[in-house]
Amino acid sequence: MMHVAVSMIALALWLPCATVFAEGLDARLQWAQRVALGTPVSGVIERVDAVPGQRVKRGQVLLALDARPLQARVTGLDAELVGRQHDLDEARRELERTQELYERTLLADHDLALAKIALAGAEATLKTTEARLTQARWELEYSRIRAPFAAWVLQRQAEPGQTVVSTLQAEPLLVVARAGVMLARAMIDADRLSSLKPGQKVDVKVAGRTHAGRVQAIGLEPDGDGKYPLDVQFDSGERLLRAGLPARIELP
Repeated sequence: MMHVAVSMIALALWLPCATVFAEGLDARLQWAQRVALGTPVSGVIERVDAVPGQRVKRGQVLLALDARPLQARVTGLDAELVGRQHDLDEARRELERTQELYERTLLADHDLALAKIALAGAEATLKTTEARLTQARWELEYSRIRAPFAAWVLQRQAEPGQTVVSTLQAEPLLVVARAGVMLARAMIDADRLSSLKPGQKVDVKVAGRTHAGRVQAIGLEPDGDGKYPLDVQFDSGERLLRAGLPARIELP
């Protein structure tokens, strides 16, 4: 009887541990956000300040095209805009003079109509120049690729002297992944789905360390084995974790 009692106690102590173990899911790490960076501007790459494995800050310049032709276009349009503004001012003054003479019956309707047409043309020309200048400034700004967020550089597909042609579609030049945040992805059986919901807190264990995470997404379609993808997002802080590393999601 003593042996039976000891066995029952041992079994009672083992069952909770087995339950905890059973509620854990093997997972693999993935990047929470992975972005291919390019530029919509055509030109020649002047410098590349990023290498794979480097951590970069948000807004940091990673790549720059030779901006001289773009800057020259902005400068030329700035000067042109000044001239177009003078033309508009003169057209307004001319309309005022014409209107005054017309009211004194010294000019015909045709002369007044011509002055109004000239003013409308000057206004349209000024707006066109402003639009061209806005486009030129935009191209100058985007001749540099900046990190959209604190990130790890994953790939570099650009070198100084390389020509970038972005007529139809921006060519991927760098690939980065958001730093400080990772995903643990596991496949879960359908009978466990009812106990989970987006935003729910769960723990993720990676290389002996536990990270507090939240359920980000639960798939709606099963894979070939009838299991559904479960994504848990967690903060990795300054710790360097790599996509593909094994992890374990501890379910409630």
